[in-house]
Amino acid sequence: MKKYIFFIIIFFLSVLNTFAQTTQDTIYPKRVFITTKIYKDGIKLSTQRVTDIFMFKGTEQSLIKYKWSNILKPIGPVVTIGGIGLAYVALKGKDATSIVDGKVVEYKIRSLPKLLIGIGLVAGGLSMIESSNELAQHAVDIYNSKERKKKKVSVINNIQFGLTDSHLIGFNLNLN
Repeated sequence: MKKYIFFIIIFFLSVLNTFAQTTQDTIYPKRVFITTKIYKDGIKLSTQRVTDIFMFKGTEQSLIKYKWSNILKPIGPVVTIGGIGLAYVALKGKDATSIVDGKVVEYKIRSLPKLLIGIGLVAGGLSMIESSNELAQHAVDIYNSKERKKKKVSVINNIQFGLTDSHLIGFNLNLN
């Protein structure tokens, strides 16, 4: 019995959610691999279009965050690839030979500082990529919160309380 009631409640909530009003000006971000793309009504917006939306309809905060996101977007992968390359060079090392007890010994010279710098660059590059995506997400959140605040609030104009046509007690609200 409890399961049926639970499913009925879930069903009615989902039906009510389909009738909920959505604002026309909301945009939403979608994470795609290492970038965040911004959509409106299911259509991907260009960088210039998003900048225009933030400039003319959004806040200065959302515009600044989106511009920083676009600055970090190409830098992060380059720094990451550079770090991987430097770590590879450090691990590969240089061939060297030495004479020990009259025998020629071949070995590799590997650089620990290069390896640590490479690992640091990889971590920094991945951090830049993630920061770029978070800045784009936050810019969209700021814009959408501003749009929700602009949403019109209904005002009660008239309240009628009394008997209905079927001789029951009821009330009527007129909203503006």
